[in-house]
Amino acid sequence: MKLKFTELNSGYKGEKRVSRFSPKTRSKAIITGALLVAFVFVYILSSVGVIPLDALITRAKTSVSGDSERFPITINTESTLSTDIIGDSIILLTTENVAVYSPKGKMVYSQPHVYAKPGISVNGDKAVVFDRGGKGFMLLTDKKTVYEGTAENTLISAEYGKNGNYALGTRAKTATSALTVFDKNNKAVFQWNCAYEHIVSIALSDNGKYAGAAVMGAENGEIFTTVQYFGFDYKEPLNTQKITGSSPFDLEFTSYNTLTLLTDKGVYTINRKAEKYEETLKYYSTEFNSCDVSGKGNYIVSLAKYGSENVFEILLFKPKGDIKTTISADFEIKSVCMSDKYIFALTEKRIVVYNFSGNIVSEIDFKGDAHSLLPTDDFVFIVSLDKITRCFSYGDSSVELST
Repeated sequence: MKLKFTELNSGYKGEKRVSRFSPKTRSKAIITGALLVAFVFVYILSSVGVIPLDALITRAKTSVSGDSERFPITINTESTLSTDIIGDSIILLTTENVAVYSPKGKMVYSQPHVYAKPGISVNGDKAVVFDRGGKGFMLLTDKKTVYEGTAENTLISAEYGKNGNYALGTRAKTATSALTVFDKNNKAVFQWNCAYEHIVSIALSDNGKYAGAAVMGAENGEIFTTVQYFGFDYKEPLNTQKITGSSPFDLEFTSYNTLTLLTDKGVYTINRKAEKYEETLKYYSTEFNSCDVSGKGNYIVSLAKYGSENVFEILLFKPKGDIKTTISADFEIKSVCMSDKYIFALTEKRIVVYNFSGNIVSEIDFKGDAHSLLPTDDFVFIVSLDKITRCFSYGDSSVELST
């Protein structure tokens, strides 16, 4: 691209023509033109997938703001119970409080609690912290504490929906467990009693009209998981599917009408109107490595093929259960997780980042012990023994962790 500056007559009639612009103004114009050319060049490369424009913008903003000075974030190893991503921020649950830190490492807020056995469930930019075995709970966002409440019965699970409703799984006086869904005004809009089994995972649809519950039981010496699909306008479940021999890890609405159950032996999808569940992936429990679900409904499963420590496979699924990408790795993977754009594989001394096409876009070497990863599209936060360190998701780098 060529930039042409219009030459203006200064009114001087000598041999030289003098611009009305001062040297300082001319310098600014030249710099602006150079930046414009650079922006157009990067945009073209970004549009064909060579350089992600948003990754470059993030690096530029971080360099200008100097917010790297807030990292690493120090954590107390004796009191920290859980770390996760809420929105694009970090949420820490400890024995005394729950705290949220911005992507720049600044504490947004800290909320104390007195729960004996605190648990947390994060859903996008919302989370519920509850006293497992007690009755207290709190609804949180990445900006503030929304509500503090007390359940009628002992809590065993909870979920905060993206549209503002929430669900509590509790013990019940006339049944083994009960599911109660509340609207954003804390009014109960749906209740279901489970006669014999325990509710282990709850899912709420984005539109606030449906819920799913995974319950676990045993029969004839064999465990089973039953998935119940509820509509709040109906007393009875819209769909019930029993899956024998699998222990549930997570139940999620991955698309508008699709519940996805991730277990130790397979992945199953339950459509609202389907007569039978679909087994989208089957594996041996010894092969299972880890799994994760993104905020947009994509999900990944990592397998150690045939129990091997040297051959690993990462499978990326679309929200309705179709396999999008299969990634083979000849190195040992400790765990996998994902953001809305990238897949992160944690190894003994390196983090390998893939795009959804299965191409490596970043390798982050580290010294020390990494316990877990908290990824976003812009950053990956590395949790080690006593601190949280930040790296860019895109682009090779190296970092020193706790030993």
